Amino acid sequence: MRETTLWSLISAGAAIASGIAVRNGARKAYERKVGKPPIDPYDRDVRWRDALVWGAASGVMVGVARVVGRRAGSEAMHRARRRRERRQRRLDYDRRPLG
Repeated sequence: MRETTLWSLISAGAAIASGIAVRNGARKAYERKVGKPPIDPYDRDVRWRDALVWGAASGVMVGVARVVGRRAGSEAMHRARRRRERRQRRLDYDRRPLG
């Protein structure tokens, strides 16, 4: 598998997983704090202000989590690439002709 394809899969997976985790965490935190499930911004009984605040807050949290997830995936790929290069250099050094 090409490295760019692998990087795309890892970064997308990390971003999706972190976004879902943060969204679920935000819902649970809201329920614990307020005592009821988060508002549905599409419900007609919800005030515009409340819908916009919830949408903005959850959007910022998910966006930050996606960036963190992509960076974590990038760092993992970079570490794996460095490890592979070090291992290859060691193998090349061990295979060099003596004398």
